[in-house]
Amino acid sequence: MSHYEKAVLDLLKEGHKQRKSLLEHLCPKIMSQKKLQKTLNELESAGKAVSVSKRIEGRKNWTTWYMLPGQEYLFDVDAARIIAAVERLKQVLLRMPTVDEIAVEAGITPTEAEQLAYKLATQTGWFNPAPELIRDARVKLGEALVCAARIRDKHVTEDGKSESFDYNDDAEIVKEAKRFLKDYPQLLPKLADDGDEVVSWSQEALRFLGENYTPESRNRPYVGVASPRYR
Repeated sequence: MSHYEKAVLDLLKEGHKQRKSLLEHLCPKIMSQKKLQKTLNELESAGKAVSVSKRIEGRKNWTTWYMLPGQEYLFDVDAARIIAAVERLKQVLLRMPTVDEIAVEAGITPTEAEQLAYKLATQTGWFNPAPELIRDARVKLGEALVCAARIRDKHVTEDGKSESFDYNDDAEIVKEAKRFLKDYPQLLPKLADDGDEVVSWSQEALRFLGENYTPESRNRPYVGVASPRYR
């Protein structure tokens, strides 16, 4: 492999690139425009790269994209929606989404979602989650959201310390709680003043939890200080 080919392929490993992007990165520092086009043609002939031409939305002209073999699916609109939906849902559900969840997120029918989910499984890593996994992930999600709300309301510190609630053995819950507090604050529940019970969940949170979630008891036992007795 020539160093010209390596320079192009190293960029394509980062993701698909427009021809003008390759020009900006490689010409004239690495090679001339003529040499770049010759290298791209050679890579395509050898099956090491693929080009796809698409019309720019709202404009008459076309642009050419280059990518590694197997990445053409990125230019399928439905495929892109499914891939994006799976990635978004994984971040919230803490598991792979079901076909029905993908359908709602992508705005397509369950039949279409199922066909595309299986078709793109190699790219997304998707699999249909078992009921046990769904149940366990729901508990983890509920605990993380409640913990995040307690951090928000100053009942728990960001490192999981609290005089009222015990998170000493749940570093993963605290980690996820901080992520939800930062990225998905709209999902956090409203808590009672003491932070112990959930007063209400938003409709958006219930969409992912499935139903009202009651948090596990984490109350630390109260240890009083006995007053000395005097005779």
